[in-house]
Amino acid sequence: GPSLGLSVREIDPDFAARFKLPQGTQGVIVSRVEPMSPAFDADIERGHVVLEVNRHQVHSVDEYRRLTAAARPGDVLTLYLYQPEIEQRALHTVKIE
Repeated sequence: GPSLGLSVREIDPDFAARFKLPQGTQGVIVSRVEPMSPAFDADIERGHVVLEVNRHQVHSVDEYRRLTAAARPGDVLTLYLYQPEIEQRALHTVKIE
């Protein structure tokens, strides 16, 4: 797939409880961000929850991969993230290298 420089995993009950995710939160957890990658440049951090990619809801890792697979170098993806450490949602734009 495209090089966003991030890895994601499914939300599990332990993560949801530990970070007090709002009830019914659906998305995928950022498990790794490569240093100096497009995701790193967009201030995406480990532990953020990807809720949407380009206004399409993300319910699973497979869906995340499907939504990002068509991206090509030069494209810009808008990720809607939940940041559990500050209990805030925010849009982050990632330019594909």
